Amino acid sequence: MKPCGEKYHLALLALFIAFCLVFSVDSFGQTETSGFPSDDSLLQINSIALAGNKITKDQILLREMILKPGDFINPARLDTLLSRSRENLMNTLLFNYVEISVNVDEKDSNLLNISVEVVERWYIWPIPILKISDRNFNVWWQTKDLSRLSYGFYIDWRNFRGRKENLITRFQWGYGRNLSIQYLVPYLNRKKTMGLGFGAGYSRQKETAYRTMYNKQEFFKEPDDFAREDVFAFGQFLLRKNIYTSHQFELRYDQHHFSDSLVQKYPDFTSDSSSQVRYLTFNYMMKFDHRDFKSYPLKGSYADLSVIKYGLWTFNENTLNTFSILATYRKYFELSPRVFFATGLNGQISAGLQPYFILKGIGYDRDIVRSYEYYLVDAQHFAILKNNIKFSLLQNRDKKIDFIRTEKFSRIYYAMYLNVFFDAGYGYYDQDFGTETNDLQNALLMGYGTGLDFVTYYDVVIRLEFSMNFKNEAGVYLHFRAPI
Repeated sequence: MKPCGEKYHLALLALFIAFCLVFSVDSFGQTETSGFPSDDSLLQINSIALAGNKITKDQILLREMILKPGDFINPARLDTLLSRSRENLMNTLLFNYVEISVNVDEKDSNLLNISVEVVERWYIWPIPILKISDRNFNVWWQTKDLSRLSYGFYIDWRNFRGRKENLITRFQWGYGRNLSIQYLVPYLNRKKTMGLGFGAGYSRQKETAYRTMYNKQEFFKEPDDFAREDVFAFGQFLLRKNIYTSHQFELRYDQHHFSDSLVQKYPDFTSDSSSQVRYLTFNYMMKFDHRDFKSYPLKGSYADLSVIKYGLWTFNENTLNTFSILATYRKYFELSPRVFFATGLNGQISAGLQPYFILKGIGYDRDIVRSYEYYLVDAQHFAILKNNIKFSLLQNRDKKIDFIRTEKFSRIYYAMYLNVFFDAGYGYYDQDFGTETNDLQNALLMGYGTGLDFVTYYDVVIRLEFSMNFKNEAGVYLHFRAPI
């Protein structure tokens, strides 16, 4: 393996940081509060009354409100501030519905009383697991191999103690075995600006991907033992001084044990051909989130920047030493009441040798160029541009299911969108892992198509897309998250 040139990395780093600053600048300048010096043309918030939050503590809702008792506001901005407060409450993902109304005080016409009524979600989910072990559903559907399914259950207790805390325990068997626990406490102090998170887990599996050939993963299987075993533990410090900006600092310990026959046969799988790898990782992430609704945004913007150092502290068994910067920017526009446009740019640059077991690129999670779902592009550096224009076939509607007694499930909303899209991506790679067989590396990827999106409560998004790539391959793909 050979490292990239130092000048090449520095140039990419400078370009990437510039991109982050330029595209995130609109998030810095937006104000959250509405306080103004008092004069006769302004109205004052007299009170905020909350209703419907039977579990969620009052202070969790008030934390997301832009308006506070005592604030002076310009009447022309009232609707905007109320709308943004409602969006903030919906984006906690604690409520199915949020309704905000305003009444003029009976004694003083310059005083406003605000009423906030919410419908809480169901927070305790003992959910069965039936999980595919491939990168996405479409890759698994090519083989429909049931032996590659994992099963079990996990308990996701959201809004634990009514304080927006999250407790997750996982018990998983089958293709991938996993035992883990995570606990997030978003607010520790009175101002609700600091939080903590921590977790630990253990997993093992018979198979693991060991190389990419012809733009697809190949798997090593240990017939009589496990191909890999993993142990992890992490701690997080969360900082959120205002509503739209947050910071996360994470320190993580990972320990991997790989089959001896795997690393002997494929020495590039780890950095020094060791079957056991232990290291610490430091991860810092900064987010600017101004989306109207996180699960399926139509208006607003989102940006993040991550700095990751793998091998902050390494142990005798390995020499892992990798540094990465990742960034994302997405912008959403309402062109008319039923027509919307979204564009997004994200990417990564990395320094240091990357053994295959931590190598990522185009083809994982959100980092995908639509129409290339079946392919994987290993890349030390990559960028992806996505564009989407959509038309509201079925505007957001409410429906009451009479035979369901609890309002947490009986009152639902749903919407449907027709969209067309165009994506492009490029992944740069210069480590010698058989690049002669992977012709999508160091090549421009482009795809386009049309799709149908169905959106409903509890953050459910179902996308069915028909797309064509520049290899002249057409396909129909299924996804379960917003496209951008």
